[in-house]
Amino acid sequence: MTHDNFQFKIAIATNSGERIDGHFGSCTSFAIYQFDSTNAQLLETRTASTEGGIDKNDLRAAQISDCHLLYVASIGGPAAAKVIKSGVHPLKDPLESPINDILVKLQQVLQGNPPPWMAKLMGIKNTRSFDAVSD
Repeated sequence: MTHDNFQFKIAIATNSGERIDGHFGSCTSFAIYQFDSTNAQLLETRTASTEGGIDKNDLRAAQISDCHLLYVASIGGPAAAKVIKSGVHPLKDPLESPINDILVKLQQVLQGNPPPWMAKLMGIKNTRSFDAVSD
């Protein structure tokens, strides 16, 4: 796959439906978007699980396990570990940005040189160099 045809699926923790304003453990819903370097679309909105007691974060991680990325306003360390274990890469936005702004920024990253973790998900060879600078 190339980054021209790879489709990312992202879960966004939201209370308003318009901003990244949800904490992973207490948000009311996950807005599920699909995007590539030129298009983005809302696929669905999933009501966040409120059941499970101490296992609530496991249930929430399972709810979004079909996604590549999770955007949240905040997330605790143990919850982030559960999200990562489910195969989802968490990203934090404590500024509670509008969802559309974040999607545009992610698309710009895809149009340029994606970071190694994104390139790996996309199945493309990373073109960033980590070679030491010689004198």
